[in-house]
Amino acid sequence: MAQRPWAIIGNPENRRVAGFQHALKSRGLAPAVVLSYEDLLADSTALQSLPRSAIVRVESPGENLAVEHLLVQAGESAAKRENSCIYAGQTLSQLPRDHGRIIAPRQWYLGYVTSMRDWAATCSESSEQLWTTTADALALQFDKPLCQTRCRQAGIPTPTPLGVISGFDELCQKMSDQGIERVFVKLANSSSASGVVALHRRRGEVSATTSVEVVQGARAVEMYNSLKIKRYTSTEEVQQLIDALAAHRACAEQWLPKASLSGRVCDLRLLVIAGEPRHTVVRTSRSPLTNLHLGNRRGDIEEFWRRIPEEQQRQLWETCRRCARLFPESLHLGLDVLFTPGFRSHYLLEINAFGDLLPNVVHRGVNAYEAEVEAVLGGWSPASPTKRIA
Repeated sequence: MAQRPWAIIGNPENRRVAGFQHALKSRGLAPAVVLSYEDLLADSTALQSLPRSAIVRVESPGENLAVEHLLVQAGESAAKRENSCIYAGQTLSQLPRDHGRIIAPRQWYLGYVTSMRDWAATCSESSEQLWTTTADALALQFDKPLCQTRCRQAGIPTPTPLGVISGFDELCQKMSDQGIERVFVKLANSSSASGVVALHRRRGEVSATTSVEVVQGARAVEMYNSLKIKRYTSTEEVQQLIDALAAHRACAEQWLPKASLSGRVCDLRLLVIAGEPRHTVVRTSRSPLTNLHLGNRRGDIEEFWRRIPEEQQRQLWETCRRCARLFPESLHLGLDVLFTPGFRSHYLLEINAFGDLLPNVVHRGVNAYEAEVEAVLGGWSPASPTKRIA
């Protein structure tokens, strides 16, 4: 196994690729061949040159505007079939290259899934290759409502879902029907807090806390991801925001109260590798959104574990392993987990396909990428996802 060549499908300039290459080097392995998303989206024939024995790591396509545009273009046909096409033909190339702009997440998703499935078919004859995930697994993990349904059916605790929404009016009706005053609204196919809204509606008053900045363009509303948390308090502003998100397929779920640590609300990013829970990061915030890139900070992990009762920890590990059993074809999963006040119970919020970017986090002396390399060298395969690693 140690002599098998590695390959990475990713963005060569990205720190994720550099981090994984360093993990290979630290284990005395040759660097991986990098197949860039941008090149593959132009011509996928490079996949045919991969050795039959290659270990293929699929990395995040994010943080590259050119790749984002190409994936939106790749999703045009599929988006037209489901009537969700935002950009057709050459209109995308005419857009200004605005940093942080939310372009067309549903169309992007369809382009990514379509491309990954086409590439997998290209490599299907190379049966000896070991891929660290599959197109079908990525498709489900990147679809929040579908993934949540899959987890809930497997007995994994999740917040009460309100499903996909067509806009603000339907959201309000669903909240009234279920007697829910607080919800999270999320883009169904996004990551890194893009398009996430914490919404509170009570007695006709509404407020929304979000990472989305709404800008009135010349022809329509435009949305941008902001590193500064925004708060909208008028019904007109909130309706405009939710309607704009719903145009790209949005879903909602009950907003559950979170436990606190050192006076800040907190939740947990927990990395599962080869079926076993490994690296953890506590994310703390003074707002409902805990993503670290929004200016939030890491909490004291030792204090966090001291606060969790032994039985609750046992239940958390079982949740991790259940998630792994749902996706035996994925080497790793990044779980976002909420604990209720007092750490009395936990809920799975999301499964992240590329949730292993955890700088300066070690478990048993190794970082996340090194642990993934060790798992593969130790015999992990989709047929043996729960193999324990030392």
